[in-house]
Amino acid sequence: METSLRFDSVNRKLFLHAKEKFVSDDNVMLTAQGSLDTRTGGVTGRVQLRKKFFPEFLTRLDIGATYETAKDEVKYMLGGKKRFELSDDGLLSLDMKGNYSFNASNKPFKGEGVGRIELSRKIFNFTEDQDLKVKIGVSSTDKLAYLQVRENNWTLNVNQRGLWDLRYDL
Repeated sequence: METSLRFDSVNRKLFLHAKEKFVSDDNVMLTAQGSLDTRTGGVTGRVQLRKKFFPEFLTRLDIGATYETAKDEVKYMLGGKKRFELSDDGLLSLDMKGNYSFNASNKPFKGEGVGRIELSRKIFNFTEDQDLKVKIGVSSTDKLAYLQVRENNWTLNVNQRGLWDLRYDL
């Protein structure tokens, strides 16, 4: 089980987050995750079931459904990812990601599409026993640039508006 402490600049609350992934031999994945608000004791959860495909023209294609307790709704999704290796060692890449989700019970039928393009660089042994991953990207939803810096256990996300979140993997 993956557990982490999370804090962000909007809510200014510390969350204890847990996630478990169950993967079958035929690339069906069930992910269960939840967060505990350390200030109020409130709990939110999310369950996702998806099937992963690996066609030749894409790096990955996902089809599935997600249930979120905060919204009390099921959303269906179709997502894809294409990675372009920009260096021979595989440490520099350009990723294009797209996702379309919809709630079938909404009338009129309306879905939401999201696209991202990301440039990522992995740096092994940045310092002794410390790896670093830097990712710069832009999202189609808010058209804002963002930066992610990830060290072995720490992750810092910052966007163009100055909003940030910090995660420590336990």
